[in-house]
Amino acid sequence: MNGILVSFLVGACTGIGALPFLFVKKVPLAIKDGLLGFAAGIMIFASSFNLLETAMKDGDIFNIVGGIVVGAFVLTFIEYFVPHTHAEDYHKSNKTNIKKNFLLAVAVAIHNIPEGFAVGVGYGSGNVVTGINLALAIGIQNIPEGLVVAAPLIDAGYSKSKVILFSFLTGIGEPIAAIIGLYTVKIISNLLPFIFSFAAGAMFYVVSHELIPESHCNNNEIVATYGFMGGLILMIIFKTFIDG
Repeated sequence: MNGILVSFLVGACTGIGALPFLFVKKVPLAIKDGLLGFAAGIMIFASSFNLLETAMKDGDIFNIVGGIVVGAFVLTFIEYFVPHTHAEDYHKSNKTNIKKNFLLAVAVAIHNIPEGFAVGVGYGSGNVVTGINLALAIGIQNIPEGLVVAAPLIDAGYSKSKVILFSFLTGIGEPIAAIIGLYTVKIISNLLPFIFSFAAGAMFYVVSHELIPESHCNNNEIVATYGFMGGLILMIIFKTFIDG
């Protein structure tokens, strides 16, 4: 039950990311790109040192490589077949506002699938430290993601209260995916290394296919790169203290 509660808190961090718009009207592109890079660094660390490192202790090469490939393939399938749009494309679409908002929400939900699944797997494995590390990492990276999602809605003229509510609601996919991950581990615990690798592969896909390209599309590559390094360094510090 703790894992489910934590997943709701982690999902709510997407809404927290929109709260700065209570005080400002616009966030510079350089800051948004730096935060996307920051989120990417955190996800790479969590995937590598919380998921894959754990999988490699007990799993063989077939489970690990197979899990990564299948995880990436599943996200590719979802991206290809589920209609959605991304924050940087929001203004380019000529669809109705309601449909644009729905497609943006779907894009965030797709991102949240591997993240929530990873939190559920971490807690479901019985390794509390791994669960805490994953929840902390993903919760932190959800905050800048929430800001990036809220920005185009603010630019489009939506009220701040509606934008913040929208951002909180987009995090609902996180606990749903976490519950799936939690019970997947309980049902097929003998495939734990594969499941960890699957979650890592899905998160690698999101970073490479979405976060890094989005952070590099506004000529802010240096800012995004140092944001990425900052995310990695922050998680190294957190992991050092948590692991004791």
